[in-house]
Amino acid sequence: GFFGGEGFVLQKLQGEGDVLLQAGGTLVRRDLEEGETLRVSSGTLVAMTADVDYDVQMMPGFKNVMFGGEGLFVTTLKGPGTIWLQGMPPDRMISEIARRVPGG
Repeated sequence: GFFGGEGFVLQKLQGEGDVLLQAGGTLVRRDLEEGETLRVSSGTLVAMTADVDYDVQMMPGFKNVMFGGEGLFVTTLKGPGTIWLQGMPPDRMISEIARRVPGG
């Protein structure tokens, strides 16, 4: 979480019962196959099953770091397992709203 730059909390939940999670934008469920790897911005990750391998890595390539818009680090997820991603993390949503508020 510290290196991901998004200020998120990684919390393990187990057992039976209901869980309420907050996500912004479109919520996408993705089933990862055995060995399938997906790199995402840390702020888009909402939840994952315990069998997903999780790692924060430095963004490869100077151009990606400078012009990619995701910062220095990305989250790498490796299957098998299920992940849930949000389309618009809270910081991005606030920036979009603020951009559209008339100045004055």
